[in-house]
Amino acid sequence: MKKWVVYLLIFPFCNLVLAQEKKNWVLRNLGKLGAFIDTMTVRGIDPSYIEVPQKPWQLILRYNTNDMHMTSRTKIDQEQLAARGLEGELNWETTIKPMATTSVGAWIGYRGYGLGYSYSFNKQQGQNFAFSATGSNYSVSIHLRRFKTSEMGVHVWGYDEGGTVDETFDGESFDPLTIHTTMVNGFYMLNSKRFSHAAAYDQSVIQRRSAGSLVLGAAWFYQSLDYVSNLNAMLIQYVDNIGRIQVYEGSLTVGYAYNWVPVKNLLVNVTALPMITFFNQAKTHLYESNYDVFLEPGTPSPDGKKPFPEDEYDYSWMDDITIYKTDTKTKHGNVSINFDARASVTYQLGNYFLNIYGQLSHYRHHLDDNKLRNSEWSVNASIGIRL
Repeated sequence: MKKWVVYLLIFPFCNLVLAQEKKNWVLRNLGKLGAFIDTMTVRGIDPSYIEVPQKPWQLILRYNTNDMHMTSRTKIDQEQLAARGLEGELNWETTIKPMATTSVGAWIGYRGYGLGYSYSFNKQQGQNFAFSATGSNYSVSIHLRRFKTSEMGVHVWGYDEGGTVDETFDGESFDPLTIHTTMVNGFYMLNSKRFSHAAAYDQSVIQRRSAGSLVLGAAWFYQSLDYVSNLNAMLIQYVDNIGRIQVYEGSLTVGYAYNWVPVKNLLVNVTALPMITFFNQAKTHLYESNYDVFLEPGTPSPDGKKPFPEDEYDYSWMDDITIYKTDTKTKHGNVSINFDARASVTYQLGNYFLNIYGQLSHYRHHLDDNKLRNSEWSVNASIGIRL
């Protein structure tokens, strides 16, 4: 009985000691990590060009405007149309250009190492997540974006049994398209002694004198365009039965960046980053459905598919649509040239700072008769404080 009493008296004390030891271990390791980051921030820099603030934390509130222009082109050749009992050759180009999205968010970091999150409240609601790590001579960033849109433009040209075809129209998919984008960038600045990328883009340090640097880097780009839905069966048939496209690209970068300090506390940055894309892969997911939009309205289908209805505005017939996956194809493309360009203006106000920067990225992918081009720009305005 006495042993149990002793145990009950000692047990809470032991837990308290263990909890305190665990807390001390976490604090010690956080201190070591902070010291390591401090060392990486100041290593090899010229203090007459780059100033490291005493306060290491940055809290930044951001307002972002983002827009994109994506074009997907598919060729439906004679053989493919002949399989449907038709003659001709058609080119189908879909342009996805949703309205510009605006988002608000925040970023918090320690000497350039931090996390950010923003949320869009537009019609095309989406989410953005960013991670960045910046040392004295390197920068790594990860940007994840996801949104949905139904808006698109369509251009069809070529010829069929009725003659020349050349039509352009704007429309909407019945179900929204889902677009995922992942961009990973890593840069190494050769003139890190006098030039700071961080001063222009996360304000963890301050550029006091003008300097430029050659930039070496690598980039990874992933994009998924997904319109798999029973209600989008017509769209999938028009684009050669492709319901989802996944693009993977790996690139090497050789560019140049310049920080201009025209007056005290004001910094203007311009960065140009052409990219050689050496890894170029596309994965297409193919789908079939029980509707055939290539048949004349009311024409019976020999393979049992239902034709497009007489009244295309009566959407009740779409309740019977079913689609099913038939195949997945993976192909590799040739080496291509893409680019990334950025510009930034920063003004220091003691422990506060104001910043506005813009970025333009262009990626293209070409495999056989399928082409995918994506251009995206963003403008970011922010106010931050050092803590």
